[in-house]
Amino acid sequence: MFIIYVNLDYHRLPLALREQFSFAAEQLAQADQKLNQEKSILENVILSTCNRTEIYAVVDQIHTGRYYLKRFLANWFNVDLATINTYVMIEEQDAAVTHLFRVASGLESLIVGEPQILGQVKRAFFAAQANATTGAIFNHLFQEVITFAKRMHTEYKISEHSISSSQAGLHQIKSHLQALQGKQLAIVGLGEMGRQALDNAYNMGFSHIVLVNRTLSKAQHLAANFGQQVSAAPLTNLTEVLADSDAVITAVAAREPVITEQTLTKRRSNLVLIDLGVPRNIRLTPQLADQLHYYNIDQLTEIVQSNNELRQQLVKKIAAEIPVAVQDYYTWQRQLHIVPVIKELRESALAVQGTALTSLQRKLPELDEHELKVIRKHMKSIVNQLIKQPIKTIKELSVTTDAEVDIDFFKQIFGLDEDEATAKKEVAK
Repeated sequence: MFIIYVNLDYHRLPLALREQFSFAAEQLAQADQKLNQEKSILENVILSTCNRTEIYAVVDQIHTGRYYLKRFLANWFNVDLATINTYVMIEEQDAAVTHLFRVASGLESLIVGEPQILGQVKRAFFAAQANATTGAIFNHLFQEVITFAKRMHTEYKISEHSISSSQAGLHQIKSHLQALQGKQLAIVGLGEMGRQALDNAYNMGFSHIVLVNRTLSKAQHLAANFGQQVSAAPLTNLTEVLADSDAVITAVAAREPVITEQTLTKRRSNLVLIDLGVPRNIRLTPQLADQLHYYNIDQLTEIVQSNNELRQQLVKKIAAEIPVAVQDYYTWQRQLHIVPVIKELRESALAVQGTALTSLQRKLPELDEHELKVIRKHMKSIVNQLIKQPIKTIKELSVTTDAEVDIDFFKQIFGLDEDEATAKKEVAK
């Protein structure tokens, strides 16, 4: 069995082509099942996001697997094979498994380190699993990948290091306010940076976000897309809005400041001010700027630059852990053939335990249920301790060049497959 992945992503395809080769969410179950019916495809998972369409498959032969994966894509998207050959990238085995670890960890994302892709990988796997297109190989691999990616995000927190000025500003707001429940954010100006700030802030936990704009209808139209959490106000009401706000982000294209000391006469004591404007939208005296949590575009740019350097270091650390995870997966795969032997050893040991316990009950009929429970527990503990080291040893031997010889010897020592051995002798007679 071999693992293959087929890739169509933002590295190779512009948006117009990625749209053409995208699986709709409602089509995914049908697509998984259809692909699983193709010759040579034993297991499969389809991952389709705005930046990538990828198919991961377990195949019986690499050459035929590659062909039928491409043929499936050509048929599904109604294009010829030549077109598919032009756009797709196909890798197998170590390269395919390594790529999956990198994708789930966010290292292959357009915004490196972003955590959303992990959720998308999980949904793709669970959808395939629900449609019975995964088996022992992918059930184990994807669980390992998901666990690894979770650990990377938890350990390195790469997504917390902002890569844009608006993200850096929001991070400063969260750092100063701590909990955002019950807090109000005001966003002044709805150009590109103001909209980006809204997109990033919407799911952070603010109880209320107020969009302030010269053209009220523009703010109202945008707020309507976000539900009751977001409302609109005209620029003429800015002083009143700021009086009720815990943080403000300004991104206004104006030559003159829109916030001054006079605008902040009714401010809250812990107000955080993020100024994304050039020229600056906020003009304060040095004394007031020191009292408040104020950040201008230059200060935020310094934070972003520092974050970029740190993100690159974290990317290298995560990437360095992936080869070990890939090796661990293949060690597990090579040990698959030993699982039945280990299972048989456990069953044999438990059978001995059961026989001994039955004999003990006959000889000591006066034992009550509690005493039997204690004895049963201790007997099981002894059995587990006795077979622990042999199991560990045979798992290690199962991936060596002499694995078959060692496994046969192991089975002879512990009297496993005796029925099979007897049957072979009877046939020989």
